[in-house]
Amino acid sequence: MRYRANATPPPGPRRCAFCGTATRVEVGHVNGHEENNDPANLLWTCRPCNVRCGNTLRRAGIGRLTRQYNPDARGAASLGQWIMAITSMKGESGVMTVPAAVAMIHATPPEDRSEFQAEAWRKRKRLYGKSGRSETVPF
Repeated sequence: MRYRANATPPPGPRRCAFCGTATRVEVGHVNGHEENNDPANLLWTCRPCNVRCGNTLRRAGIGRLTRQYNPDARGAASLGQWIMAITSMKGESGVMTVPAAVAMIHATPPEDRSEFQAEAWRKRKRLYGKSGRSETVPF
């Protein structure tokens, strides 16, 4: 559903209609029905506001839950592939296209995602100390 909404984006600047941020902005549906891509039902919203809005609509019994369409893809088989997908998705690497990176991330089982993130933090902590933070590491 989200892919159809992005094909006909709402008018106006790509800023969240709720908080005004330009970060992590996506297409939101006013009535909570993602199959309704009428321009009057679409607005720009940041991810956190979209989640809050969806939760509010759900509690009020408005809208409906949907199963997101995830293209058929192979998930990441190693930490290296996972990092390649994450950095490509964030636009920090040109190794993969963003759609291919997103497809790989979605196809990676949740338990593998958790293990890859934990492994990345363990490596960062070994390299950069307790905080694991460095200005030069892109992930």
